Amino acid sequence: MYIKPIQSLQGLNELNKISDKTNEKSNNMSFKSVFENALNNYIGAENQVDEDVYKLSIGESDDLHNMMINAQKAEISLDLVLQLRNKALDAYNEIMRMGV
Repeated sequence: MYIKPIQSLQGLNELNKISDKTNEKSNNMSFKSVFENALNNYIGAENQVDEDVYKLSIGESDDLHNMMINAQKAEISLDLVLQLRNKALDAYNEIMRMGV
């Protein structure tokens, strides 16, 4: 495995390039996008569970094992969404408590 050595910066232009790259990465992973992805994952998992339960109830499927796995996935996805919400509310409350 080749490890690239650390190179010296050649002025402020190099620092601006590094700053632009980090800003692009942080814009791609905003809290809103993380929360929306988590919520969409939960909705998809919940829809899959609903479909599995329906198929099981009308006799189209007898795959109880995968239905339980999908139900567990949906539960974990919901826990993630709830924890993200709780952390966002804690951060908001902490900001509101700050003195100006």
